[in-house]
Amino acid sequence: MQHLSKVHREVEAEGLDAGRVASILVAIVCMAVAHFLVKHEILHLAIAVLVLPLGCIWYGSEIGFFVGLPATEEGGPGNAIGAAIKIVGWIILFAILAGLILLALSEW
Repeated sequence: MQHLSKVHREVEAEGLDAGRVASILVAIVCMAVAHFLVKHEILHLAIAVLVLPLGCIWYGSEIGFFVGLPATEEGGPGNAIGAAIKIVGWIILFAILAGLILLALSEW
């Protein structure tokens, strides 16, 4: 538990990194596409679905620490799992954006 509190202190000290800012911008684009180009009911679904990839992107490293594998600042299996979780979050986020764009194009 002490290691986890150290991770939270490091995250708080870093503030928003480029990945977090970029993920928020992509999520905003997703919501804008859902609101302006697709039916308004899709906006509510998009907001609900965006929570999962944003959580993976923002907290992938912390989730990686929970798997019980050692993770240090230099590396370790826990860090690799955290990086994989972040990558999956980005894949899901871009898949949602692509799906919304395809849905918007099919309605035109």
